[in-house]
Amino acid sequence: MKKLILTSLIATGVMSAAHAATETSTFQVTAEVAASCQITTNSLAFGSFDPSVGTTGSASLDVACTSGSTGTVTLESGNMWAMSDGTNSLNYALYTDASHTSVWNNVTASQSVTGAGLATPSTFTVYGKIDAQPAATVSAGYADTVTVTVTY
Repeated sequence: MKKLILTSLIATGVMSAAHAATETSTFQVTAEVAASCQITTNSLAFGSFDPSVGTTGSASLDVACTSGSTGTVTLESGNMWAMSDGTNSLNYALYTDASHTSVWNNVTASQSVTGAGLATPSTFTVYGKIDAQPAATVSAGYADTVTVTVTY
């Protein structure tokens, strides 16, 4: 009877643990971080002004690019730097500096951005100026849309 119990234990695998084997292997984990940029803009509102004098204003824009990437920020107006109320126009210019000496556009000037990470944006100030335009027509609806482009 003892022989029968021992044979049954071996047959059911209870005593087979002494013969267990293992095998291991490895695999690689890889990733690639692609360059990307995000732009956050704020409106530049000149408000009411005296057309015989002109006015200035500013707005900020934030550009965040992946760490280690670089790029340039350009501005472009579809109306060639003129606001319109549908009938009348009002010329303006955008600058990279508060003294209004360096025009910021997509042809003659741009700003460089070095990516410090998408959580760490670079802030740029856009300085706007409307020169005196004594023949400007009264309207509360002058507007233009400026496109901000980051090339990276």
